[in-house]
Amino acid sequence: MLLWLFAAAAASVTVVSTVATAFEVSVRYAGAWSPLEFVEPALIAAVAAACAMLAVKVRSGRDWARRTVVIVSALVLAAAVMTGAALNAGTGAVAALLFALLLVLLLLRPARDWCDCDAPRHSPKAAGAAQPPNQVLVSLLVLWTATGTALHLGASGLLDRAGEDVRLAADSAAWTAGAVMLLALVHAALNIGFSFHRGWARWTTLALTAAYTAWLIAAAVRDLLGSPGPWAALALLGLITLALTWSLAGADSRQWCRRAATGSPSET
Repeated sequence: MLLWLFAAAAASVTVVSTVATAFEVSVRYAGAWSPLEFVEPALIAAVAAACAMLAVKVRSGRDWARRTVVIVSALVLAAAVMTGAALNAGTGAVAALLFALLLVLLLLRPARDWCDCDAPRHSPKAAGAAQPPNQVLVSLLVLWTATGTALHLGASGLLDRAGEDVRLAADSAAWTAGAVMLLALVHAALNIGFSFHRGWARWTTLALTAAYTAWLIAAAVRDLLGSPGPWAALALLGLITLALTWSLAGADSRQWCRRAATGSPSET
């Protein structure tokens, strides 16, 4: 019920955002490319769809869905506390309490037994699909989060430049934003392939994350030794991509992508 509540809340925000964008209630992107204006409502709609899917999968006893919600709820609560949003009276505090309640409920024994096919009281569908290891699950969460963030940043960058009196064809910032959007779409396809045990998706993502790591570390060292720059942020992002590269090269990820070849269930 809590997951469906989050899905309904995200869907309502999607409707409001779409209507506000369509009728140009906000002048932030006045005169910009109209198709890109709807990237933000589309991402919110994707969040609503993800919440609905997780609600269905938890109801079906999928342990990977339960673990996903636990990880995301813990991260949301940590971010809310660190930013102070959880301390704001009203929506912030209520949302934090709901996420805390969801986290506690999914960690209790009844929820764990419901998603455990070896428990006496489990869902009849608990053993109907392959369960990804924690390492693969966290990798997919990081990859999808990065994909959504890159898509939003790329679209926002193009819209910001399109709203100004500049020639996009000769503007390097616009080209960079377009490249970020293109990479986000490529990674979305790779994430889907990796979710369905495709080895080519794992190898391609591994090569890209290794390239990102090398570029981020080099940029961090350049900023540290040369002109002042955000070397700490670059180094942190480099460590994240390095950990992601290590995870994709690990035994759990290799075994996950062998399931399709061995005839194991590919539905998640």
